[in-house]
Amino acid sequence: MKVLNRIKKNVEFNKVIDEGQIIKADSVTIYFQENALGYTRIGISIPKKSGTAVVRNKMKRQIRAIIASDISLDKSVDAVIIARKNYDISNFLKTKEDIKELFKKVG
Repeated sequence: MKVLNRIKKNVEFNKVIDEGQIIKADSVTIYFQENALGYTRIGISIPKKSGTAVVRNKMKRQIRAIIASDISLDKSVDAVIIARKNYDISNFLKTKEDIKELFKKVG
């Protein structure tokens, strides 16, 4: 995922979470909001309750890989992906299907 397509600032995360819409799956939750930039920006958030730093970084790498391979970034949307308690590192295909289905709903 290019730096152009990332949400990095806390203010931007909070704006999407507070003002945006929400859709949920078993493993992830996506908050999304339209933007005026002409391209998609995505932020990834993994709660500390999910595990050690090694586990959280693996979760982020998996989500980035799914986005890079299967998600079209040409829509004008800001999205924040938050991992849920049911996120299973060993079940990559289920997570991939969840994220693909949720992004179809985003538009």
